[in-house]
Amino acid sequence: MIKWLPGFLVLALVLLLALQWKDWPPGPSRAGLDAASSAATSTPVGSEPDAAAQLPPPDPKDAYVSVTDRPLFRPQRRPEEDVDPDEQPTLEPDVLTSLDGMNLSAVIITPTLVSAWVQDPNQPRLRRLRIGDDLEGWSVQTILPDRILLERQGEQDALILRDYGKTPNPAAPMPVPRRPPRVLQPADSPDQ
Repeated sequence: MIKWLPGFLVLALVLLLALQWKDWPPGPSRAGLDAASSAATSTPVGSEPDAAAQLPPPDPKDAYVSVTDRPLFRPQRRPEEDVDPDEQPTLEPDVLTSLDGMNLSAVIITPTLVSAWVQDPNQPRLRRLRIGDDLEGWSVQTILPDRILLERQGEQDALILRDYGKTPNPAAPMPVPRRPPRVLQPADSPDQ
């Protein structure tokens, strides 16, 4: 009798599986539908419109301006405040500034956007630059993957993106001066 039990159990499971496959797939659930909507769902499955056609149209790109105004490379990730042009201090053209302390932090080049992030040592926040923007009297002419080219009154200069992978090795530490080894002198023997 025990010999037949595993075979009988396997046969019962196969029959149960066959009964489930017979009714697969189950019909659509009608729970929560009123009479009018349940009558509308009685149409054949193949005649229903495509689900992608029922989706609303995608938002225009202008709807994502808030995302592009919060750049990845800025620690504060806040959009820049709009400043009235009347309140902005005007730079005198006589005052010439150099780019010595400026640091090019990042360059972003996409099919629709070209921008660079520059850090001024006098300001804690990074500044986003695009072609044609002004940086301390310099005009951004070109943004390349590894540098930005700037021009001021016919003079051209470039800010180069720092490659942290090619940092020079630190100088070797100075060797510690060694003391000459102690020479052990034999102690006078008591024989003498």
